Parts: sequence; structure tokens; C-alpha cells
Amino acid sequence: MVRGRFRTIFFVDIGPCGSGGWHLLRCGSVILLMALMAGCSWPWASWFRRTPEPVQYSDAALLQRNAHDQITILPKEDGSIGGVVVRQDGQEGVEVLLDKPYATALVQGPGLVTESTYDAELATKDFDTVLSALPERPAHFLLFFLEDSDEMTAESDEEVGKIFAEMSSRPAPDILVIGHTDAVGTAQHNDKLSLQRAERVRDELIRLGMPEDSIAVEGRGKREPLVNTPDGVAEQRNRRVEIEVR
Repeated sequence: MVRGRFRTIFFVDIGPCGSGGWHLLRCGSVILLMALMAGCSWPWASWFRRTPEPVQYSDAALLQRNAHDQITILPKEDGSIGGVVVRQDGQEGVEVLLDKPYATALVQGPGLVTESTYDAELATKDFDTVLSALPERPAHFLLFFLEDSDEMTAESDEEVGKIFAEMSSRPAPDILVIGHTDAVGTAQHNDKLSLQRAERVRDELIRLGMPEDSIAVEGRGKREPLVNTPDGVAEQRNRRVEIEVR
């Protein structure tokens, strides 16, 4: 049995052809005629041309799964986005910038990239599993302090309970508390004061019930002001503690 391109041919024994050259030629001609009628080439012809045929997919969805890569830009909760450049090499390199919400690049093969925009409502459904698996976004808080002191302002003192409630809503919060000062005083004094402020906030969070091993503290003195000022200038907004919760 020899398989042709579109059909299968069965060669059937039709009896002896005799020993003469004429009979051999006649038998060979019959076989050749059968092969040509079936649309087949001789078996040994494949040794001279071995060009692979492309794989055919009857299912369009299967083709998309096997041939395409998709890149979609999803906006943050506040609607802002970043951007990404999709590069695909081929005979002519292709470069696509995705810098709008739900902008999409569909990579179909070497040098073949199609741009589109994903439907916002459909994206929410299609990417729900991926989005729900992402870790919760970090939360940031600020507490302010009295001048040259580790005592919080009255307004910030009232905020500590709200911050603790936010932390408690997370299953395993990882907390970084960073103390800062304004530009008044020496660098050595402010390094010590900034650490004292961070430790004061940490102790308050522990008192409210936050595990001690979930909180790390740092003091950065006057090196990272929220508001730039000349050295020696008092600025209430720089006398602060930053809290980052992951």
C-alpha cells in the first residue's frame, strides 16, 4: 500500500506476468497507469523532493492558541498606565508601542504583529483569574511629628488606628516604617531622631496587635526630604514617618 497526497492506492496481485521482457513492460505499464490515475508519484520520487507540507488546522481557535502570542496593557486602579514595546524579528523587524489602556499586540509569526484594542468589559472577565492571583498593591501612609521630637501631631495620632485597620485586612502584611527629619540640626542628631520616630510608630502598631516580626524600621535622617529646603530650615512636612505595607 502506498499513500498518495489525497488518496490511498492498493496494489492487488493480478497473477504472474511471465518472464518475457514484453510481459514485464506490460505489467509495469499497468502499475504506472494505476498510479497516475490515483494522482500519485512513484515511491522513489520522494527521495528527490522532500518539501514538508504546512500543517493545516480546521479549528480556528486551535490555530490561535498555537500560533499567537497576545500582549495587552491593563490600567491601574486609578486609570494610569505604563507602556511596553513589542518587538518581533523577521525579514523586516517590527516594533509596536503599547501606551494606551487595553492596547493589544497579537504576534502571529516572525515579523507579523497586529495591533488592536481589547474591550474593557471583556478584559475584566477574560483576565479575572490572572488579576485575582496578583498580590495586593502596596499601601503607603504618612505620619507627621512635632519639631525635634518623636511625638506625633494630634492629627497623625488619630490616623494610627485607621492605618492599623488597613494592615489587619491583609493576610500576611510586610511592613516597612521609615523615619525622617527636617533640615534643622546635625546629620548625626537627625539620624538618631528619625530612627526614634520609626521605632515609636512600630511600638504603637505592636501595641495594637501587629506581630513584631512583620515590621522593619529604618531612620534616614534629613537626607530624603519631602520638601526641599536649605539646610537649617524647619519644615513640618519633612518631620514624618513613611509606612509601606505589602
